[in-house]
Amino acid sequence: MTPSTVDAAIGRIELRDLYDEPDLDLLRRAYVDILVPSFPPDQLEDIEVLVQSSTTLVGVALHDGAPVGVMVADPFGGVLLLSYLAVRPGIRSGGIGGLLVGRLLPAWRERSGADVVLAEVEDPRLHPAGEFGDPTARLRFYQRAGFGMLPVPFTQPRLRPDALREPGLLLAIQPSDAAVSTDLVKSFLIEYFESAEGPEVHDDPEFNALVAVVERQRPELTPLALDQHSTVPPLDVAVELLRRDYPTTGNALDLLATDGRAGPVLDDVWARVLVRLVAGERLPRPGVVVLAALLDALSDAGLLFVSPDPVDAEVLQWWFLGEDDPWAGWWRKDPPSWDGALPQRPLVAQTVRRLPPLPRVAVILSDVLGIAPAEAAAFVGQDEQTYLELVGVARTEVVALIDRQLDKEESGGHLPAM
Repeated sequence: MTPSTVDAAIGRIELRDLYDEPDLDLLRRAYVDILVPSFPPDQLEDIEVLVQSSTTLVGVALHDGAPVGVMVADPFGGVLLLSYLAVRPGIRSGGIGGLLVGRLLPAWRERSGADVVLAEVEDPRLHPAGEFGDPTARLRFYQRAGFGMLPVPFTQPRLRPDALREPGLLLAIQPSDAAVSTDLVKSFLIEYFESAEGPEVHDDPEFNALVAVVERQRPELTPLALDQHSTVPPLDVAVELLRRDYPTTGNALDLLATDGRAGPVLDDVWARVLVRLVAGERLPRPGVVVLAALLDALSDAGLLFVSPDPVDAEVLQWWFLGEDDPWAGWWRKDPPSWDGALPQRPLVAQTVRRLPPLPRVAVILSDVLGIAPAEAAAFVGQDEQTYLELVGVARTEVVALIDRQLDKEESGGHLPAM
């Protein structure tokens, strides 16, 4: 069969769904004859992973008993990832790929219960046409097949221990006419990367930058047309982590510094941290690194605020908010966002500043920067249980102080001056 005869032969193409009709020999032939010549080695999963997977979906197009096209998909919660779609070199652009997508993909999406289908596609700006195909032609194919594009850059995780990640990708999406929840896309990213690279991926700056791009567009992502791919900025890890962490470190500064003179100190600390990020240093949580340097810098500059009348960190350890108290469980169930939306934010900030340094840093770590307890405990040199007790006491004191403040305002009194 030649390219000129593909259209004529399309009616004689047989589609085989290997989920319904398992055929390991056919899967191996399709892998060797079609997938290997169609994808760079780093983008290919090992054949044994496909053979042994109980959830991977594989469809093969056959002509006269020989595989001429293959499609592979993997479910990730509410997302069905179209992992591979390829036609045998020499007969592409003849309708075989469209046949696989049009006939098999709707049934696969229903079978997996997925809300959307995603497909990894190369960004033509970063991947020129070559021996593995033409990214621009591939985008046109997906657009004809009813796909749009998420407005975020993407990097494929390491699919094998000996492989590299594949940066410079985009995520095509079907259906293309409806917004998709950022929580769904974030869950997909986490599950996909963890399944490929393990839980340690959460310590990786590039992964955290990908998640940050998605979270920045809450609550939903609106698909673009695939011919608008040039409007999606390529991933800049340092920029994304700065966008994610700078506002929270700014809020931390409000709770730590004496006055506005400390603003340039924070900017200087961030400038030094960004140099390390650009140099490739692994700093998945730059905000924590910034906080450590910021504490030292504020202390050295004499700008670290110490309340003239700090509360005693042990005084209210016995104190318990009953279920009927209006503040009961407030911090645990609805933690402050520190973005200005919290009605009592100025009052919360004022009372947090009355805490002694260690409880105040604990509140900043857990409730401003959102750091996991184990990491926060290591930061302040405590074991995790002691740290949790410390931050619990600090939160209780803040709630109690707010309660006292509100009572005094109602009675015309005031807390001591800050």
